[in-house]
Formats: sequence, C-alpha cells, structure tokens
Amino acid sequence: FVLTGFMPVSAIVLHCTGVLQLSQALGLLIFPFLLLLLSAGIYNRSIGKMAMRGWVAGLIAVFIYDLSRLPYMYFGWGDFIPRIGGWLTGTGEPDAVIGYAWRYIGNGGGMGMAFFVLAHTLGWKTKMINKGIAYGLFVFTCLMATLLIFPEAQKMMFKITPIALVGSLTGHIVYGAVLGWMIMRSNKV
Repeated sequence: FVLTGFMPVSAIVLHCTGVLQLSQALGLLIFPFLLLLLSAGIYNRSIGKMAMRGWVAGLIAVFIYDLSRLPYMYFGWGDFIPRIGGWLTGTGEPDAVIGYAWRYIGNGGGMGMAFFVLAHTLGWKTKMINKGIAYGLFVFTCLMATLLIFPEAQKMMFKITPIALVGSLTGHIVYGAVLGWMIMRSNKV
C-alpha cells in the first residue's frame, strides 16, 4: 500500500531523470501496482478501508495545499502541474485537466493513502498532526533532493527560487498537517 501510494510521485521522478517516461510508467508500474493494491484491499478489508480513507484524506489535503500555493503563484512561482498532463499524453503540450487529475488522484491521494496505512500499521495514536507535518516534510525533502541532485528536474518542474522554496515548504507542511488532523479526527487508527 505504501509503495503503491508513492508510485505516482516516484514515476514523476523517473520521468524527470530520464529513466522512464511518465506515460510508460502508467502502464508498466502504476496500473500493475494498483491491481495488486485492489486485490490486497479486497483480501484484507480492514487495511483496504484504511487505505481508502487515506486516499480521500489525501485528495482533501492536496486541495488545501493548492489553496496555500495561490499567494506564491501570484508572486511568481510557476505552475508545472499542467506539464504533467503533457508528459502523460506524450505530446509535451501542457494539459491542466490531466495534470491536475494526476496530482489529485495519484500524488495527493496516493501519499495520503500511504500515510494512513503507515499510521495504522505502526500503531500511531498520538501527536498525529505533528506526525503528519513530519510526513509532509519528508515528502518535501525528497522533492528538494530530486531537484538538487538532478538539475534536469528543475528545468522540467520548477527552479528552486526563494518563492518556490517557501511555497513548496508551506504547501507540504499544510498537506501533512491536514492528513494528521484528518486521521486524528477519524479515530480509526
């Protein structure tokens, strides 16, 4: 569940580093892992329900993250999400609908699912907002490492500037805090 949850965002890293095109990763990695996840969720309904709650929480958290991005975008942080749509279609032409569908369904929902399943599996019961923020910071650190280690990724996604750094950091903290709050409120961990 955790590996599958991180697969969409990992596929973007593979794309930006030239290892595997995003459109290829969809068929070679994401769909097969999704089938395994669905089978495992049917087999173990308890974990399947937890994964589904996490996925929905991830959708909500990424929406609130996107709201927190708006001021930074106004002041110059470019929006690379439509480029994801072009990577998926193979045209290279930005497509906001497909890009944002990937962002929400795959990245936000997937990592939300991973967080809920981790929390459930590891028996986390307290300080869930703090754990969520730590999780968001972990994801942020992975993003920054990708951008710093692979300069091509900055050309494809976004250049690290002060506004982009602060905006991304803020968004990931917000995303994690929302996940932590939602799992705490659900009392299902």
